[in-house]
Amino acid sequence: MTAMRYFLILIMMSFFGCSPILPIEHPTPPENNSEISEQIAQDLKIYVIDVGQGDATLIVGPLGRTLLIDSGPAESGHRAIIPLLNTLHIDTIHWMVLTHYDADHIGGLREVLSGDDEILGTYDDLYPIFGLYDRGEETDKNTFTYQNYTQITDPVRRTIAPGTVMDLGDGATAQVIVVNGHYSDDSHIHLNPNEENEASIGLLIQYGHFKYFTAGDLPGGGSPGGFETKDLESHVGEIIGDIDVLHAGHHGSASSSNDFFLKTIKPESVIISVGLNNDYHHPAETTLNRIEAIGSEVFRTDLRGRILIESDGNQYEIK
Repeated sequence: MTAMRYFLILIMMSFFGCSPILPIEHPTPPENNSEISEQIAQDLKIYVIDVGQGDATLIVGPLGRTLLIDSGPAESGHRAIIPLLNTLHIDTIHWMVLTHYDADHIGGLREVLSGDDEILGTYDDLYPIFGLYDRGEETDKNTFTYQNYTQITDPVRRTIAPGTVMDLGDGATAQVIVVNGHYSDDSHIHLNPNEENEASIGLLIQYGHFKYFTAGDLPGGGSPGGFETKDLESHVGEIIGDIDVLHAGHHGSASSSNDFFLKTIKPESVIISVGLNNDYHHPAETTLNRIEAIGSEVFRTDLRGRILIESDGNQYEIK
């Protein structure tokens, strides 16, 4: 990171600290982002990072604009996310979106923000240029991980709204379909009090004819362990329609990927971010059966490691 770039980030952080907490729609980032190769700049690339039992996904738009969705559990930043950024010669993150506040989705954030030297406040910090977006401060979370999260994300933290669009370049976009039970079509579902997963942010990534949906731990009405969840997925399906790739909710838990949702969106491929031999027995056999029933191919990080989805806007390939 150059001294001038670090100076500009400090100016933007100072500006953000004085601004109202509002989502930014269609911002126009600079075209000369980092040292992204010509091949990466031509296609949309989605890296589902192997962080064990957790979630972290890096989106690299056709013009090199970057979006990091979640940061995995503790140790994920320096073990998996920073090494990937270094491999891709990426030293700038334009947006970060944290889908909800469970530790397996935000636990690695400090390591990501602190960069290679693992120290916040130094030249190689990776604070996002256009802000870090989450679902807001209305939460009963009071864990050490969440308290640490609120400290390190100020002043770039922003509350995101349904319908918000991030311009990834060349027509590629990331749109918020649902957050806190509020949908992009202005409808709303009342959530169970103190149920973190139900408030998850759902994002639709589009590039040309290609569509990819991801939504943290958003439930679909299943009842794992006897606890009945709200069905937030079915209406998402009605909004987004047919897609190409689904990032399965809640690591393939029985609470997510319900029949109506899957049959409505008809994904050809389903990605499951999950840890090998995890204590939660994810993915659930019932979920895998539902996915198999619609003819989708499953790609799991516990079996395949990091997964790359690459699209030119017409076709896509999973590696």
